[in-house]
Amino acid sequence: MLSNQKIYPTLAQHFIGVRLDWEQGNHFKDRFGFILGTGDQMILDPAGNVIPPQQPGSNGKPTVLFGRHGVDITPEILEGILARFPRTTDQAALNLDWFFWTTKASRRSGGSYPVSRDAIAGFARLPIATVSGPIPKALGTPSFLQRHVRQFIWVRGPADGPARLVISRVKDGLAPGLDTRLADVDPSDLGGAELGRVLDQAWLSYMKDRPRVAEGYLDNPHGGWMRGVRDIMVYEDEEVRQRARLGTLQPPGRSAEAK
Repeated sequence: MLSNQKIYPTLAQHFIGVRLDWEQGNHFKDRFGFILGTGDQMILDPAGNVIPPQQPGSNGKPTVLFGRHGVDITPEILEGILARFPRTTDQAALNLDWFFWTTKASRRSGGSYPVSRDAIAGFARLPIATVSGPIPKALGTPSFLQRHVRQFIWVRGPADGPARLVISRVKDGLAPGLDTRLADVDPSDLGGAELGRVLDQAWLSYMKDRPRVAEGYLDNPHGGWMRGVRDIMVYEDEEVRQRARLGTLQPPGRSAEAK
């Protein structure tokens, strides 16, 4: 949850964001010495080293945190990081394998990390895209992924079966009477442009009646600190729904000029 909307375009174009749930936080606790709290962020360089803020945190002490308990991320901070770590031609391209939702055992008996795909989809209010069989050629193209990877929680289905792409609504908060299935296609028959239209259409259909993101945060016992901005959060949720229904909402990565 980032309050400064001016930084969103820069983050989307130049940074990769990873959400750590409680199980993952425990897994990395030995490395960082603590578990990130709600509303906290850390920025790492390409080698995985922490980039701390240059100014003290909200308590006046040195910190490695940005966000709620640290320093607000500003456009100037991001531009400074980009200047220190410019993009190089030998950087690894986006790979869908990085985004597939898999489950690993955690330190807690019977626990796993990350949390289940259904749980995170419910929390993030995103639909789930399950890719089975051979991975479509388009999903191996970095420019295609850059546009579409943020639209869904990506899940790897059985690899040895027929090619299939299923997009499902998140069940948490689903209005009565809505089908969970948004799309079910054989992606091997689709070119990149056709597959892109399928993904965009499924995402836009979902956004017309997406469970409200604001309620997911504000109804959480730990979300009390956000209640001062309740009205604007609810307004933005309704605005997204309305634009989706009017056909004026653009999918992630697609500009208003790209028809």
